[in-house]
Amino acid sequence: MAGLLATALAGATVGVAAAWLVTGQVDARAGRGPTPWKTMAGTGSAAAGRLQRAIVARVGIWALPDSEVIYFNTESDSNGDPLRAGCTYRLEARAEPAARWWSIGVYRNYFWIDNAIDRYSLTSSTIRRLPEGGYTVTVSGTPTQGNWLPLGEREGRITLLVRLYQPDPAIMANPESVPLPTVRRQACR
Repeated sequence: MAGLLATALAGATVGVAAAWLVTGQVDARAGRGPTPWKTMAGTGSAAAGRLQRAIVARVGIWALPDSEVIYFNTESDSNGDPLRAGCTYRLEARAEPAARWWSIGVYRNYFWIDNAIDRYSLTSSTIRRLPEGGYTVTVSGTPTQGNWLPLGEREGRITLLVRLYQPDPAIMANPESVPLPTVRRQACR
């Protein structure tokens, strides 16, 4: 009996560990969108597959259906290089997406990055726009004036996330056409 219990416990441990590893391996290159941004259709819908729902439960707590929010993420800059905590990035957008409200946030290992000014995202309500339209955002561990998202100092998996709330329904039909910012590496230490 003790041997059977030990075998069952070992099997359960291996199963839980495998599930944890699989759901932590989000492929930010999967999906559709303007380079480097990607979105997955149906992220928060009941039609999402079991793996997709498990990944959302692990790294995103919950997700809403596409009619409410469309999520675009990237873990690389516009040249395809991975985002790093020791670098400074400039996000540039010439236009804004067709959504009632939107936000841009930066995450380390899928969690907000602690910072002294408690700034975790910029939104369509708070972002400072350029006189000619559009906006720029600096993502860096070093404070800067203007639209700045603190990146922190610690290494980890860095992700930028754009949320489009109550988006135009045409966005999911052609996510590649959404005017999201370019992500340009400025410098690294």
